[in-house]
Amino acid sequence: MNTPATEAQDQSDMAQLAAGRDTALNDLMSRHAERLFHFLIRLLQDEAEAADLAQETFARVYLNRAKFRAGKRFSTWLYAIATNLARDR
Repeated sequence: MNTPATEAQDQSDMAQLAAGRDTALNDLMSRHAERLFHFLIRLLQDEAEAADLAQETFARVYLNRAKFRAGKRFSTWLYAIATNLARDR
């Protein structure tokens, strides 16, 4: 579960990512990758597929960084991207 401090850091990292500091993605990944991977394993029932989709999810975060709306929960946006990618498989 995200704490208010985590959410504030996510907001900061997304603002930095949108401003061109690409290394902010590493910080987001370090906080969310493991939990996202386990979510995708439960959803897909396939570890290899879950690993691929987790990577694709973060690639989409990067590609769509300008579309993230400040003030919204990053984790909700992240999991929506992952769920939509899983549905499209």
